[in-house]
Amino acid sequence: MGLGGMDTKQRERNCFVDSCSSAPVTSLGQQDLCLNHFLLRCYEKLERLDPRGGRFCSETLDAAAMRAFIEECSRKALDVSLHCKDLSNLERGRLLDILLWAGELFLLLRVPRFTFAASAAPVDSSVAALAAAPRS
Repeated sequence: MGLGGMDTKQRERNCFVDSCSSAPVTSLGQQDLCLNHFLLRCYEKLERLDPRGGRFCSETLDAAAMRAFIEECSRKALDVSLHCKDLSNLERGRLLDILLWAGELFLLLRVPRFTFAASAAPVDSSVAALAAAPRS
């Protein structure tokens, strides 16, 4: 058994993405993915779930589904980083970035709803001006 209990049948399969012939290193959302597509899927989904970003959509926010994805993403990123050999420094950095980002989002879920929604709102220019003003 290699990567997190990966069996030989899984190693014979290809990545879930149609045009990709790379071997999967893990699964995400019950889809076998190579390292590059795993990283891309994590980044895309985290970006959509982050209330601080421009692609956040509050209409589709389901806290239970968000929490489940964040936990799966974190667990799989950690598994890949610990068990996958021959990772480049860039790949290790991206896995760490995903772990840190997922951790931040998990903490945001624990904050009361009004604070969670407020973190997605743009900063009022008068508040920003006060924060930027030098203190005497």
